[in-house]
Amino acid sequence: MDMITSIDILIVEDNDIHLYLLEQYLNFSALKIGKILRATSIAQAQEILETEKPSVIFLDLFLPDSEGLSSYNIIQGKIKSAAVVIISSLSDINITLEALSLGAEDYLVKGEFDERILEKSVRYSVERKKSQMQLLSSETKYRQIFHNNPSPMYIYDIDTLRILECNEAAVKKYQYTKEEFTNLTIVDLRPDDRKVLPVITDEEELKNLLSAPLPHKTKKGDILMVEISFHYIEMDGRNVRQVQINDVTEKIKLQEQLEKEQFEKQKSITVATISAQEAERAELGRELHDNINQILVTALLFLDNVISTGKIDFERLKYIKDIISESIKEIRKLTKGLVPPALDNIGLIPAIEGVLSNIRATDKIAIATSFGDFVEEMINDDLKLMIYRISQEQLNNIIKHSKANKVEMSLSPNKKNRLELIIKDNGKGCDLTEKRNGVGLQNINTRASLHNGTVAMKSTPGNGFEMVVSFPLS
Repeated sequence: MDMITSIDILIVEDNDIHLYLLEQYLNFSALKIGKILRATSIAQAQEILETEKPSVIFLDLFLPDSEGLSSYNIIQGKIKSAAVVIISSLSDINITLEALSLGAEDYLVKGEFDERILEKSVRYSVERKKSQMQLLSSETKYRQIFHNNPSPMYIYDIDTLRILECNEAAVKKYQYTKEEFTNLTIVDLRPDDRKVLPVITDEEELKNLLSAPLPHKTKKGDILMVEISFHYIEMDGRNVRQVQINDVTEKIKLQEQLEKEQFEKQKSITVATISAQEAERAELGRELHDNINQILVTALLFLDNVISTGKIDFERLKYIKDIISESIKEIRKLTKGLVPPALDNIGLIPAIEGVLSNIRATDKIAIATSFGDFVEEMINDDLKLMIYRISQEQLNNIIKHSKANKVEMSLSPNKKNRLELIIKDNGKGCDLTEKRNGVGLQNINTRASLHNGTVAMKSTPGNGFEMVVSFPLS
């Protein structure tokens, strides 16, 4: 009020005595009064308001051409910026209170106020009107921001979940008309399989749920992946939630496509690597067999000839012969492990049994097998080789690291139309949660993934190790 230099006032009153008293009290008060305008009817007040903009209007509700709330509504409709103070008698108190509920700033009872009460009422009414106008301006700006926001936004009732308001971006995104959208609840925006899920009311739990994108359904049934943010506002005297939507559907599709391309690229690299490894092993095997083995065989024949002459130390030559013979055996073992077995000729199970026979020969590990339900025609040659290499890898791991004396191995289809390779030992086990630097298990995982297989491991320290490798059967 201290910033106001003067206050223009309109008095709408048809009683000369009350009009005179009101003017006198205004002049006696400490208010800085500007113009005092007078009207004895609503029509005259409307005419004055065509050209004047008073800060305060003192209004008698009962006038020659209007009475009751219609008097207030006419004035309020003519000017929004003026503070309206109702001048009433005790008999009019109920209708006066109704006018206050509609927005009038204050009321004074005729004959029961003086200049001090009048001054207080004017100051209070002007400040209240100023606050209302500021709030109205803020609400107008807020509505402009809400309705013109490029992001879809809507407001819903926390208790009923009904959508109360939405902006044009939400209408376009969800493909409803505005009338249709504001007849929905937030549950209606869910896909059909999520409509039965409970509505979360706890704020912290809701924030946790909204930390990741959620699916929403449009009118046409399209599924959107959306990020949701919300905050509480007051609307028509009740607390509601305002929701803002960020459509990340295309972003997620691009991420999935990129991950798929990266996986396929890695898969291609792995295929090429393993193919190169197999080719290298085959070449090394052939080299050992065709060159080194032949040289040693020739040396063996030569030594046999020398021995037959009887001219030198027979014991030494026999010793050399034994070494060479043992070398040939070792080379044969090496070539057997390096060169892929002809699985299409001998079959996968006989090839695996060949690996197991070498382990059994040590008499250190007892091996039990179950291959009865496996049929060679179930899988192609590439998958046979992959299963052979995985078996070979894991059996080598057991021999090197497990300290086991018993191994169980099975290969058979399960009820889910998948082929399962299970290798289990009773060795020292390990803690699977610890980071491991070995390449053996990594190779098994890589090989399995090339044929859309999965690898599951179960182990704890002191309780052995179980590996289940599963492949889909076409």
